[in-house]
Order: sequence, then C-alpha cells, then structure tokens
Amino acid sequence: MNLQRRRHDSEPGQVLVIVAVGMIVLIAMVGVVVDGGYAWGKQRETQNGADASAEAGAGKLAENLAWTNRGYTAPNGDVDVLAAVNSAGEANNIGAPTAYYTDFSGNLIDATGAVVADPASAAPVGNGLIPPGASGVKATGSQTFDTFLARVLGINQFTASAPATAIAGFSGGTCSAEAGCIVLPVTVPITVLGCDGQNDPNPVVNPDTGQPYEWNAPSEVLTIPLCKNGPGNVGWLDWTPTAGGTSELVDAITNPTNPALEWPGWYYVTSTGNVNSQSVESALRLYDGKYVQFPQFDLTCDAKPDVDPSLPNFGCPTANVGGNGSNQWYHLAGMSTFFFCVAGDAECDAAGLAHGAYVNGNNKTICDTGNGGTSCLAGRFKVISTKGKVSAAPGPNSATANVGVQLIK
Repeated sequence: MNLQRRRHDSEPGQVLVIVAVGMIVLIAMVGVVVDGGYAWGKQRETQNGADASAEAGAGKLAENLAWTNRGYTAPNGDVDVLAAVNSAGEANNIGAPTAYYTDFSGNLIDATGAVVADPASAAPVGNGLIPPGASGVKATGSQTFDTFLARVLGINQFTASAPATAIAGFSGGTCSAEAGCIVLPVTVPITVLGCDGQNDPNPVVNPDTGQPYEWNAPSEVLTIPLCKNGPGNVGWLDWTPTAGGTSELVDAITNPTNPALEWPGWYYVTSTGNVNSQSVESALRLYDGKYVQFPQFDLTCDAKPDVDPSLPNFGCPTANVGGNGSNQWYHLAGMSTFFFCVAGDAECDAAGLAHGAYVNGNNKTICDTGNGGTSCLAGRFKVISTKGKVSAAPGPNSATANVGVQLIK
C-alpha cells in the first residue's frame, strides 16, 4: 500500500514536467511563426534597402553618362556615389551598405576597371575614384534585430542581409501609363526636320557632310516644325489601332494611355484625323511648362515590316520605305524628354514662345524659321534618368537619348 501511494504521489510531478516541456515546444512553435514572420519582413525590408542603395549609386553614374555623352565633364565623383548609396541605405533602415563598382554586366571591377572575382580585389564605393568603365553599383545591406519568443530557445537576435546590383545605361524601354510612365502619342524624327515652301517634310542637311542634322540636347529653345503628312514627318501615334481619329488622339494626350514601349522596334500608326484641330492644340497646351516624353524614329514603312531586325531597313521592304504619312509603321529608335515652353520661362520668353504647342496650322509667324512651317512644338530637349531597361550604347541620336538605371540582381 505504501508503494502504491508513492506511485500516485509522483504522478503530479510527472504531469508538471510534461506540461512544462509541452509549453516550451508550444512557445517554440509560436516563436517560429512570430519571429519567422518578423524576420521575413525584415529580410524584405533589407532587400528593398539594398535595391534602393544600388539604384541610387547607379543613378549618379547615369547622370555622368548623360553629361559625358553630350561632351561635358561628368558632374559626379566617387564621393557623390557614396553619399547617394549611404543616404538611400539610411532612409531604408540598413545604415551604410557595403558597396562596390561593377561593369555593365554586373561583374565586380577593380580600380583599373578590370573584372575581378571577389570583393577583396574590387573597387569599393568611397575609395576616392570611380574606376574607368564603371557602369554599376553592387550594394549589400544588413540589419540586426531582436527576437520575441525565440529568446526562450536562447536566440536573442537575427541578422538579415541582402545584395543588389544596379547598372546605368541608355534607356531602352518604358512602362505603361497605368504604371506611371507617361508618353505623349507623338514621335519625331531623330534628324532635324524642316519644311519646304509647300509645307512638305524636308530634312535639314549639313552642307559639309551632306547628312541631315540631328537634334541636339543642350538647353536652347527649339521649334520642331510639323509639316504635312509624309515620310520623315512628325507622327501622331495611335496606341490602339486600327480605329483612330482626332477625338481619340485628344483623349490619349489628356488622359495618357500609352502601353509599355521597348526600342528599337516597329510601331503602327493609323490615321489620326485632323491633327491641326484646335482641340489637339488645347490638349497639348495642358503640358505647358512641363517635361514630356515622346519617342524618336529613324525610318517609316507603309507595309508591315518583317520581325527580323537584322534585315536591311530593319525589315521594311525597300519598295515600302516611306509612305504618305498615315497608316504607316514607324521604327522607334529611342525616347526623348522635351520641356514644353510656357510664358514666364526666360528662354521661351526671349524666343517669343508662350506655349509648347502651335499645331492648328495658322502659326507661320512663330513656326516658320525659314523652313515653311505653319505648325510646331516649342521647347527644349533634356536628358533625364529613369528606371527600366537600359543598353550600353545609345540609339541613333545619342544627344537626346535618355539614360536610365536597371536593377539586374
């Protein structure tokens, strides 16, 4: 009887041990959920911070590219790249990331620009000089944070770490209007366009080379004449062919609906109706004093081109190059940013240009600069930096080519 009583007396103690172990297991399981979820969020936050830091550093390289491509001295040095990387890191809670320079393919490079295999040999951002050929930045961010229930298991802290690489280059695409990339439905040639005495397109030719001039990107105010429909003329784009018409064009200007665009590539332009209407001019003038984006083209085709870009004329049959200006294919070669004139802008005022659009066909006094134009766009080109697909080389008209930053890994 005494032995049996002792057995019964020990059962509460055994239950307490089982309960205690069960509680520890339960807390550990809850800890995995709570701390694991928190850690996942911190990892995502760290990755976002690394992405932002790499893009910020590459953005400074993109600014340098825009300036040097136009023959000017690069405005940013290593100290500027470092400041951009660190500022983005601080803003995203990862402090000052570890950052190195890369080539256009994202490979680490040393101070001479040579590709290296490991960070120990790579040129760090903040080392004093930007290496020759530097086209990108690899940033690695980290942050250490306290745990909650995992402390029961003796784990007091976790560390999240994430790398990211961004490169700078010439823009090769835009997102859709829905995603925030606004592109006006107009495309202008890469070469400077004039109009003859009959208001027909007539490219302005350099007498020394016999080749058409290309638009330049410095800040002087320009007028882009809109001649009659014809090969090489300004094209009014229809994002949703085959309908078209003036009302649709006006709507696409006032409420941008452009799709995502990539270049070089062919885009179909259907008849847009009376583009010299007052409603088109009024719609365009909503952008007075603003920067707008529009593509530039280097060839037109009056038949659907072959999809193989390696063919002559980018795939347009020789007999179909050009056309009558409507229901054509335009080969988009790049994207440009243009500041529309506005009253109060000193340079525009000096040129007598109070608006960015004079397209109703009755503005010869303003638009005819010796080329017969009666309609025109007025403003100045500006090279800007965007995010999206980039290439190492600019399009045909490098002076007006936008630069950009692309996150590659």
